[in-house]
Amino acid sequence: MKNKKEKTCMLIDVAIPTDRNVVQKEAEKKLKYNSLCTEIQRMWNMQCVIVPVICGATGTLTKGLKNNLEATVGKHSVYSVQKTAVAGTSRIIRKVLQAETGSLRFGDRRWFSRRSSREKRRVSRDKNNKIIIIIIIIIIIIKQKVM
Repeated sequence: MKNKKEKTCMLIDVAIPTDRNVVQKEAEKKLKYNSLCTEIQRMWNMQCVIVPVICGATGTLTKGLKNNLEATVGKHSVYSVQKTAVAGTSRIIRKVLQAETGSLRFGDRRWFSRRSSREKRRVSRDKNNKIIIIIIIIIIIIKQKVM
């Protein structure tokens, strides 16, 4: 984002890595855009800030996420970032489970193909949502025991 009045430029990069790589991904993003930021300062004569927004696939956060979200324009909450990350993870897991069960019943199916019947989709989503919630709860419990 570029603000000509205040002569500032903000490079915002969003990533949702695996939970193990959250801290490394934040450092990687800062390192990756550091040269671009220096180039922007030199060419446009503006202050440049790198804002990495990193949240793990199951909702793991970095320590600086709250400060990074406050630096961006608009209202953004940590909760909404976590909710979006977990929803995306559950969607991926649901598609994989649908592909696995679909391949057993309906022959070879692709992971992201759509079914024609809405009733079939509702029934399988309900079952898959329960499985996904159980998987996420197990992951959270394992994390708490490790920490």
